[in-house]
Amino acid sequence: MTKDAYFEMCEALGSEPLEEEIPVEFEDLLVDVQEAFAIYQTLKDEWDTMNGNYMGKNLSGFRDILIIMDVPLEDHKTMLNLVNIIDQHRSKAIRDNKPKTT
Repeated sequence: MTKDAYFEMCEALGSEPLEEEIPVEFEDLLVDVQEAFAIYQTLKDEWDTMNGNYMGKNLSGFRDILIIMDVPLEDHKTMLNLVNIIDQHRSKAIRDNKPKTT
C-alpha cells in the first residue's frame, strides 16, 4: 500500500492516520540506504544449483562498484554493512517462501 492509498483509506474511514502505520516508500529512506539498494541490485546472486537454495550475493567486485558509484572511502564499511543487512532479510524471505519438502 502506498502512502497516498493509506491516507485515502483513512479519509474514507474517517480515522486519523497513525505514524507507525504510514507505509515507508523508497524516497523516505536515507540516501545511504537508497545507495545501498542500488549497489545490492548490481551484485550477482549466488544459488546452489543442486538444491535451488539462495547462497547470498557475490561480493567480488564490491569495492569496484563503490568506486564507480563515487562512494566516499569513509562510507565503504557502512555500505558493506547495509548491503549485508539487505541480503540477510532477502535470504530469510526466500527461505520462508520456499516450499517445504517432506
